[in-house]
Parts: sequence; structure tokens; C-alpha cells
Amino acid sequence: MANKHSSLKLILRFSKFLKPYWKKGLAALFLMLLAVVLQLPMPFLTRYLIDKVIILRDFRTLNIIGFVLIAVLLVRASSIFIERVLLSTFRARVLFDIRIALFQHLQRLSLSFFHNKETGYLMSRVGDDVGAVQGLLADTMVSFVQNTLTFIAGVACTLYIHPKLALISFSILPLYALSLKVFNKRIRNMSYEVRERYANVQKDLQELLSGISIIKAFSREKHTAIRMVRSTKEAVRKEVKLNILSALAGISSTVISAAGPLVLIWYGCAEIMRGDLTVGGLVAFNSFIRYLFGPTQALMNINFSVQRSLAACQRIFEMLDLQPEVKEKKEAVEPGRLKGDVVLQDVSFSYDSGDRILDGVSLRARPGQIVALVGTSGVGKTTLVSLIPRFYDPEQGRVLIDGTDIRDMRLRSLRDNIGIVSQETFLFSSTVRENIRFGRLGATDQEVTEAARLAQAHEFITRLPEGYDTQIGERGVKLSGGQRQRIAIARAVLRNPSILILDEATSNLDSESERAIQQALRPLMKNRTTFVIAHRLSTVLDADKIVVLDGGKVVAQGKHSELYQSCPVYRRLYDEQFLNPRIEEEIPIQQQPSASEVTPVESVEEFDHGYLLSLEE
Repeated sequence: MANKHSSLKLILRFSKFLKPYWKKGLAALFLMLLAVVLQLPMPFLTRYLIDKVIILRDFRTLNIIGFVLIAVLLVRASSIFIERVLLSTFRARVLFDIRIALFQHLQRLSLSFFHNKETGYLMSRVGDDVGAVQGLLADTMVSFVQNTLTFIAGVACTLYIHPKLALISFSILPLYALSLKVFNKRIRNMSYEVRERYANVQKDLQELLSGISIIKAFSREKHTAIRMVRSTKEAVRKEVKLNILSALAGISSTVISAAGPLVLIWYGCAEIMRGDLTVGGLVAFNSFIRYLFGPTQALMNINFSVQRSLAACQRIFEMLDLQPEVKEKKEAVEPGRLKGDVVLQDVSFSYDSGDRILDGVSLRARPGQIVALVGTSGVGKTTLVSLIPRFYDPEQGRVLIDGTDIRDMRLRSLRDNIGIVSQETFLFSSTVRENIRFGRLGATDQEVTEAARLAQAHEFITRLPEGYDTQIGERGVKLSGGQRQRIAIARAVLRNPSILILDEATSNLDSESERAIQQALRPLMKNRTTFVIAHRLSTVLDADKIVVLDGGKVVAQGKHSELYQSCPVYRRLYDEQFLNPRIEEEIPIQQQPSASEVTPVESVEEFDHGYLLSLEE
């Protein structure tokens, strides 16, 4: 909850982002002070005009005072303009630093974190929460400093004009402190809840937009709209409560601020009738009392706004406080170009669910060797290869490359030696050229083209409207699945890695394209240690070593001919694909159910009801 961090601690921590720009902040503070000081002569000059100049009909002095007031006004306006220019630059740079710090920290977090947090939720932290902090740096901060300085000046001037009347006016101020005590914590806690609810809305929106094709295919627009209405309604309900609470806080400060001038008028008139105060003195005092109660009310409202911004600050700092599970040692070494001798020694691993995915796995891939990992779905093939680039660390055992524990290597240097092509291809919303070049940022256009040729992608790329400079849309939406996969392969080829990981790399290709890519990859794999995960055993029969996984363990490893004779698990996998007549060539491992085996949905209403129940949950 929001109350576990005090406002002062959050503000002090936030101030670290301001430190690099303290000179601009100090200059702006000086100009704010100048603007406050320049408005102080006004009430004194007003008192002098009423008590002296008007009574004596002194036109010369009246003109002089008029010119002085105009000059003061021009200087004050200039100082305010320069101050706002400085603060706008100051604010923009601080927000830039916060966003970049948050994004860089997110990139350092382990993959397990991203598997447990939705993209939309994280986007709300980087986008909405930082945007809310902008309010703290914008008018809120400026108003806080200006009103604080004005308040101090008001206290000093009222004491100078009439100490007794000033002390009576000050007796109202403790009521402000009481109001702060009543509303502060409630507003901040409620603001935190509102931001959490809107983070859920953004999470749902991002998920639904990503799955728009499925929504349309199943005609589920109405049901997804209901889901959005429910999450948004909850956020709006919380926000309305927050606004009501803020309104109550604002009314309390308004009532308190109105009480001060009423006391002043009553007692001030009595002082005039007793002869202890002039009319001009009361007018001047009334002007300065506005410097007292006006800023106090403004500071109250600013405080409530600050509480909202601090709720966003807390969410940002909660993210920055997260520690990556995979950490790089300070004494980690630069491995340079690796040979690719990969050894897993008694490796065990489980995710947050607690179920052990890998249990005492040991295997070795020598430099240049092609190692195929086979087994039914969920036996840990992808998890195993994810340990090699240290996306995760094993709970037990260790992973060595060229005899060195990968935990003793620099993460970037380790991963620079590894190329990965996975089943779920991700492409950036950019050109074909830039997506391939992502594998090695300094690559020339010629090297990019050569990588595309090796991945059997050059031919279709040249047929695109702008060739390699064609914009492919978000996640490569303008390309077919096979085209996206070939660009991903080209990206990995361009990296020129020592170790190549192909996780269902050709699963999205038709048979003809798959054979072409297999032929293209064959010479590339000769000089690299290659791990291949494939459901279609036909693509890995001639691997140097086939490792069979079952129940999180390595149950056998060897050549195809050896395993078929000695390993029942492997023989069953092979027979299901090659000897079962109901399985066509393109269907991987798992048997497609017949029509009689599919449980039909009794009615549309039944399906809809179940879906709505899931939404309720």
C-alpha cells in the first residue's frame, strides 16, 4: 500500500533526479524570489497613497509612485518569463532521465519478471506514472515555491504593520494543519489505488488490441467490450471517490481561508475606532493578509496534488527497487570469441509455480557439434536452451562454456556469442534492413543482404514495394509467418555467433521453404555449436547428437539409429510421426483428434455463459 513510504522519503529520493540540473533550479528559484520581493512594495505604497498623498493632494509624488509601479511590473514580468523558460527545460530533462532510468532498469530485469507482468501494466508505469510525476514538476512545484516565499513575506510584513492583529490572524493557521492530517494519507492511498486500476485497464486494452484478429474471428466484440467496461468502470468508480475526497479537502481549506479576513475586518475596524490603526494601515494589512491566507490555501491544494503525484512516484520507485534474478558479478570476465564447448552439469530448474522443469540434466555439446533436443511438449527443451544465454540461472548445477561457468562471464559478451531463432518471431516496426541489422548494428548493407541470401529471404525481400527499406508494420504484420521467420534467421546469421539456438526455427514454414532453409543453415552450423529443438524429427535425424528429454530428465542421447533401438521414448516419438498413417507429414508429434473425439459445444448460449463467468473471475 501507499502508506509504507513516507512523503518525505519519497520527495528526498525524487530529489536525486533533480540534482544534475541544480544550477537551472537555483537560477529559477532566485527569479521566483525576485518576483515575490517585487510585489511587496505594493501594499506599503497603497498605505502611503491613502494616508499621505491623497490627503495632501501631492500630484508630483503620485506620478513618481505611478512610474515606479510600472517599472516594478515590467521587471517582475521579465523575471517570471525567464523563470518559466528555465523551469520548462529543467522539467523536460528530469522527466527524460526518469523515463530512461525506468526503461533501462526494466531491461536489466530477468525474463521471469516479464512472464509475470503484462505489457500494458508495465507501459502504465513508464508512461502514465511518469506523466503524473510531470504534474509534480510543473505548476505544482513552481506554485509551491512561490507561495511559500509569499507566505514568509506575508508573515514578516503583517507583524511589521500590526503585531497584535497579525498574531490574531495566525491563530487560524493550525486549522490548516488539522485539515492536512485528516486528508493527506487518504488522498495518497486512494490515488495509488486509482493508478493501479488504470494500469489494469491499460493491460486489458493492450491485450485485446493484440488479439483483435482472434476477437473478430470468433465474433467476440461484445464480450471483449464487456470486459473493458468492467475494468474501466472499477477505475472510474475509484477515481470518483478520489475526486470527492479532494473536493472535501478543497472546501475545508476554502472555509478556513475565508475565516481569516472576517476576523481581520472585525478586529481591524475596532482598532481604527480606537485610534490604534489608520485606514491605510488596515488596507495595507488586508493586502498582506492575502499574502498569508491565499498562499496557505494554495499550499493546501498543492499538497493534495502532490499526494497524487507521490503515489505515482511510489509506483516508479517500486519498479526501480526490483532486483534482477540474473545478476552479473562485479569481477565477471570478458570471454571474447567463444569456441562453443557447452557443458550442463547436473542442472535443475523450476519456475515460480514450483514444478521442477529440469531435474539433474547433464549433457555436453562440443564445438561445431549439432545437438538436437527432442521430447513431448512441456519436457523442458526451451527451458534448457534458455539457460545457455543466462535468461535464467539453474537452481542447482552449472552451465559451462569453454570450461568457464557462464555466471563468471559478462552477460553482454556471453550473449554476443549466441544467436537465437525461436518459434515466436518478434520483428520491430521498422524496415526489413533494420530488423536484420539488429543482429549486428554495425553491419554494412552488403552484409545484411548476404545474411538474407543465406536465410533464403533475399528473393522475397526484393519483391517487396521498397525492397530492404520496406516498412513491415508492428511485429511484422505486413509479412507472412514464413517471411517473418526467414528475416529472424537472417538476423541470427548476421550475428555470426559461436553458438546457435534454433527453437522450432522452421515451424512456421511450408515444407519446401523448410527444406531450403535447412540446406542453407547446414553450412552455417558446421562451424558453430548448434542446439536444435524440433517437433518434426525429420529435420534432426542427421544431427551429431540427439538428446531425449522426458519428465525433466535426459533419458537418452546418441545418434538416431542407436536411440531407435535402445530408447522407448524416442522410438515412440519416431513411430508416431513416421509409422502412424493418420499423421500427415506436416503434423508435428501430437496426433490430431478426430471429429468423434472433439467434445462439441452444446449451444452458443452455453459457450457465452462460460466466457462471461471467466470474465467475472
